[in-house]
Amino acid sequence: MTVTDPFVTVVGVPGPVRPVGYVRISLDREGAGLGVARQTADLNDVADRLGLPRPEVVTDNDVSAYSKKRRPGYEEVLAGIASGRWNVLLVWHVDRLTRSPKELEEIVDLANRTGLRIETVKGGRVDLSTGEGRLHARILGGLARYESEHRSDRVRRKMLQNAEAGLPHGGMRRPFGYEPDGMTVRPAEAEVIRWAVGGVIAGRPLRALVAELNDAGVATSQGARWSSSTLRGILVHGRVAGFRVHQGRILGPAAWPAIVDVARWELCRAVLTDPARRSSPGNKPNRLLSGIAVCGRCAGAMRSGGNRAGQQMYRCRSQNHLRRRGDLVDDVVTRFVVGWLARDGVTFDVPDVAVPTHDLRARADEVRLRISQVEDALVGDPTDDLRDVSVDGLKRNLARLRGKLEDLERDEKLTVLPSALHGVTAENFPGLPLDRRRSIVDYLCKVTVLPTSKGGHAGEESIDVIPHPDRFPAAVAA
Repeated sequence: MTVTDPFVTVVGVPGPVRPVGYVRISLDREGAGLGVARQTADLNDVADRLGLPRPEVVTDNDVSAYSKKRRPGYEEVLAGIASGRWNVLLVWHVDRLTRSPKELEEIVDLANRTGLRIETVKGGRVDLSTGEGRLHARILGGLARYESEHRSDRVRRKMLQNAEAGLPHGGMRRPFGYEPDGMTVRPAEAEVIRWAVGGVIAGRPLRALVAELNDAGVATSQGARWSSSTLRGILVHGRVAGFRVHQGRILGPAAWPAIVDVARWELCRAVLTDPARRSSPGNKPNRLLSGIAVCGRCAGAMRSGGNRAGQQMYRCRSQNHLRRRGDLVDDVVTRFVVGWLARDGVTFDVPDVAVPTHDLRARADEVRLRISQVEDALVGDPTDDLRDVSVDGLKRNLARLRGKLEDLERDEKLTVLPSALHGVTAENFPGLPLDRRRSIVDYLCKVTVLPTSKGGHAGEESIDVIPHPDRFPAAVAA
């Protein structure tokens, strides 16, 4: 029988019965059948059987009762009971409500203050008004917590076993570039990853790659638009290079095929994890030399912007010392680069893309560890091999190690940046994407806007372009 009279009374509950049902969607795949519809139907069946009005149902989505995350639905139910809005609580099982001993005691206290009656689908009535009932609830809660912890341990062990075997851990999200099984490459998406890796190696900013993907209508594996953080996460993850990663650590080769070769992935990762990269993309540069050209008076960066006449100008950002027409400066620098590219015998010392940057990074990490040990020794916590070294000796070691680290970091950076030059010719340079031309100019040249005499002409002679000798060598003599 279904009771619809809201003023029905039940023995043990003062006044009209006002039931609420609490439904929590389980994240545990073993309980995947406990969806909202199933739990709600079961709560209604209990209400009908007990002669109660069907409850209002409050739901928490994708939140575990064992999690520390807020559960808005749970909080709403407790607040409603405390205020007198509801006086009967229906849940599928005690563990749908809570697995926390602290929360259970709060519910016990709430029931004692309000006369709350609790009914469950699995287990019947939970009587918190007696010592025996409270003990029963605590035992049920403790068992549920134990089962949850045991299941979590089992899942963690299984995930570690899969990781050590090079197998995918599975999951609700399909990894971009692979089919849902995590093992089979999805060709169209694999091409996107290879294209993006090539773009990063060539010096293109992530935001430019993201814009192209979104403009082309390419979606993520979840059907969403791309962001820089999403693309970066895919490109730096060892999965695409055929590595099995577990908790951020590479365990070894994966069972699935790689999408990009290790050398190119290492180069891409080195660029994207470079600490010198900006954490925020800021405003997208709209001119070739914005932020690259420097002021001849203060050495500050020149920024682009319009003047009152609508002309694009470069101006000293910090002190407003100098300004020059944007088209003039861009033209001078472009002609300089093209001129060098067009000369016979000009070659660039561009390393092959297979430079083993992972070796450089490993050596740099070793030096960083040693620096940390020396610094600890200087504050009184030496390792055994540094225990007898004098303070002066430690300081000399520290200076030497820091110099060595600078050299390694510079070498690592130089194995990545020149790759933007691959395939560049005098003919194609002017038509390259702006971000790539900026990377090439920034790497090859130092551009300085020089001051002129009062009333003097600010022409081409006021733009000083100096090639970096170690990056932009002179033509080889015929």
